[in-house]
Amino acid sequence: MGDERRLLTHQTDQLLAVLNRQRHDWLNHVQVLLGYLHMNRTEQGEAHLKRIAQMAMQESMVARLNNSLLSVFFLTFNALNKEMLLEVDVCNDVDLTRIALGEQHLFQLVSEILCTVNDHVDQSGYEPASMQVSLQADQRGVHFRFDLAGELNASGMEKLEKLIRNSEQSTVEVTEWIHTEDEWVLDLLVPFAQ
Repeated sequence: MGDERRLLTHQTDQLLAVLNRQRHDWLNHVQVLLGYLHMNRTEQGEAHLKRIAQMAMQESMVARLNNSLLSVFFLTFNALNKEMLLEVDVCNDVDLTRIALGEQHLFQLVSEILCTVNDHVDQSGYEPASMQVSLQADQRGVHFRFDLAGELNASGMEKLEKLIRNSEQSTVEVTEWIHTEDEWVLDLLVPFAQ
């Protein structure tokens, strides 16, 4: 019973962290809007409202990926991790039930990539590192593009190289992989099931 209680306590703490982060973010938006109204800057207030609507639309698209594990991971990542800021962009109508990888396997691959980067990103910069993940479906499958603004340490690169090599042995295709001092991009194509 002790292990179950610890797990429930841990999950409750994580849920509270997510809810607190969301509340904090929404209060920040309300304060910005109130500031624009107070200064009679309605055009800036309207532009800010449009940005909020776009963010809410992206969150809605992430929630509709048809992979609940991945959706929850994406939507809670920033509340539970402080080393790297994650931005997820779903570029078109993506349905992950159509791909050749199962839900658990895809979740494991994507979460391992992001957690490895998060654990091994250089923390010495002025601004925290950020990762943009873009999902886009085409006629062959779904592209997962990882674009890092930041640097990885050597052990992180080694772990990622091994992870990528292992993923290539499944149905996943690496369509682009740039890892220089100035740029870090990884594009994976997960094909649709036949």
